[in-house]
Amino acid sequence: MTFPLYIFLIIYLVFLLVWLIFSFIGIYHMIKFGFLNFTTFFTVFIYIAISFLMLAVSYKYLIQIDWLMNVTIFGDLSSTF
Repeated sequence: MTFPLYIFLIIYLVFLLVWLIFSFIGIYHMIKFGFLNFTTFFTVFIYIAISFLMLAVSYKYLIQIDWLMNVTIFGDLSSTF
């Protein structure tokens, strides 16, 4: 069975989209319904900063991959029997 490697990239991007939606919902609720003080804004800032750092590191590693390569699973399985 052979499939292109970019299938994993599409799955990862869908995960990032879901994560982004939940992040916006969480940040909205923290700002709207939380206490409006320094701790709330500092927590939101730290969350956004760490998220941006993780996305930047992820991007750094993902641009090095040839996404058009094919992946073969169970390719020589029939020849072993």
